[in-house]
Amino acid sequence: MAFPQSFMDELTARSDIVDVVGSYVQLTRRGSNLFGLCPFHSEKTGSFSVSPDKQIYYCFGCKRGGGVINFIMEEENLPFPDAVRFLAKRAGLEVPEEEGDREAGRRRQRLLDLNRDAARFYYRLLQQPEGRAVREYLNRRQIRKATAVNFGMGASPDAWDVLLNEMTAKGYSKAELLSAGLIVDNRKGGFYDKFRNRLMLPVIDTRGDVVAFGSRVLDKSEPKYMNSSETPVYSKRRVLYGLNLAKKSKRQGILLCEGNLDIVTLHQAGFDNA
Repeated sequence: MAFPQSFMDELTARSDIVDVVGSYVQLTRRGSNLFGLCPFHSEKTGSFSVSPDKQIYYCFGCKRGGGVINFIMEEENLPFPDAVRFLAKRAGLEVPEEEGDREAGRRRQRLLDLNRDAARFYYRLLQQPEGRAVREYLNRRQIRKATAVNFGMGASPDAWDVLLNEMTAKGYSKAELLSAGLIVDNRKGGFYDKFRNRLMLPVIDTRGDVVAFGSRVLDKSEPKYMNSSETPVYSKRRVLYGLNLAKKSKRQGILLCEGNLDIVTLHQAGFDNA
């Protein structure tokens, strides 16, 4: 879609290139410009420059350059519209949409907010006594705590409605929880949590939004693996688990794996392009 020029002007005004680039690259001032190691290619001497006056960046090594939106497109591997939305979210700006799109966008954002809060809930439980069984499972799989944190892993409790109660207390409706695939209708008018007594693996897209969940059971019960079904914010064909991390790898190519934990263990071993 074409964004109004007034919106683009405000977005770039609120997205100072030094602040944005500085959140990815350590910059040191030299004269009127700032320099650092280029995030787009390997180098030992900083040839990557940022001009606060011109609001542009340029690398004298790989010859890449442009403005703040182009930097996000390069660094986050996003197309132009998604890079604009990424910066708008960072700047706290609402992206203008058509009237029909605005309502659909509102509903979509509610589900993304719900998934984010659910992921945070599962993450907190992993650190608490209720997450002991999952922590023990991770220890058996030799998955380090730093790795679990990097992937935002969590624990779902061995209970029927803990997440349901937690999220409705935050103001989310049962209809939204159903739409996000986080609860199940028992066909008798009641609802229960879909994920129970499991290692939780949030699925994060390349924009940094939690769009779904993968999970693994802790005992011998079935199904061993349970994943989110398709929802208004999640399409299995369009999202690859771990791509939000692998897109920043300096390794050549991408390693495609069958299982989510295969990806996790490869990242832990240094293969961050899995």
